[in-house]
Amino acid sequence: MTPAERRREILGQPSAMKDVYAPADHYVNGHVILRRPDGWHLFYHPMEPYPPSNRILHATSDDLLTWTPHGPTVEAGGPSDCDAHEIGDCAIMEHKGRWYLLYQARPAPSTSRRFALAVSDDLYHWTKAPGDGSSIFTPHPSWSGWQEEGVLECKGPFLFRHEGRYLMYYSSESKWGDSCIALATSEDLVHWEDEGPFITAHRIENPIAGPSGFECPRVVEHGGKYYLFVMYFWGLQYAVGDDPYHFGPWQVIGPWHAATIFSDGEDRWYITHAYRPFGKPSVKGRFREPHKGLYIGGLVWSEGVPVPVDLGDVLEKPE
Repeated sequence: MTPAERRREILGQPSAMKDVYAPADHYVNGHVILRRPDGWHLFYHPMEPYPPSNRILHATSDDLLTWTPHGPTVEAGGPSDCDAHEIGDCAIMEHKGRWYLLYQARPAPSTSRRFALAVSDDLYHWTKAPGDGSSIFTPHPSWSGWQEEGVLECKGPFLFRHEGRYLMYYSSESKWGDSCIALATSEDLVHWEDEGPFITAHRIENPIAGPSGFECPRVVEHGGKYYLFVMYFWGLQYAVGDDPYHFGPWQVIGPWHAATIFSDGEDRWYITHAYRPFGKPSVKGRFREPHKGLYIGGLVWSEGVPVPVDLGDVLEKPE
């Protein structure tokens, strides 16, 4: 099949969300998509049969439709390293000509998650930092009750640059068991100051819908407003603020999983979905449908409201 035929096939899919990348031997879960001069870069946490996934994979594309895999960028460390047992969702940001990849990790099944770091000069070759197998961030025990043993959540990091500082949003839980979106700040992406939770909610337990707590927070700026997207209960929700620290009430978008919202810098916006057929909610503890890869749809802004649309409508939008 030629690239043109493949493009027509994908854009001809009946759903507005196009199934663009479905690896044969694993599933796409939490992911990051970047645009660079050489094209689009996808970094993602693959879900695989047990044991837990312990790597981050990389793929590239010229058009968001056809993807070339490049294999692992970060893999599990040695027995005493912070990422010996698990490597999970990641976030990527450029700082002073270098790329910083922050990812969730666990050294053993009984331990709490923490964040580790890898750096790169070209997005293809990565080195763990500081290089001694240690993590760079854990939530402060004053509010989180974080301890080495206990399997406390610290996951789904997202990086955002604002007024010369870097903000890291992530999902965690308080020492009282509430789910929260927490914030940390940094000037160099290496040394972080824990700002604690800024949105907290009781977990919602339901045998069909999920997740019960916040997952995959993402922040984008558009039209002078800041939009916080997060996976919570019935799928993807968002809240709007005048700054990236304070947000209004939640609005529901729909059953997106591990979604990320991004643009090409030319006012074309996109929304993604991964891990399960689009529209299928989580089933607590198990999945009743075959897992899938990466879906991408278009996104338009209607009087400040993010509206998902067909991917082809955005890709073929005149400049």
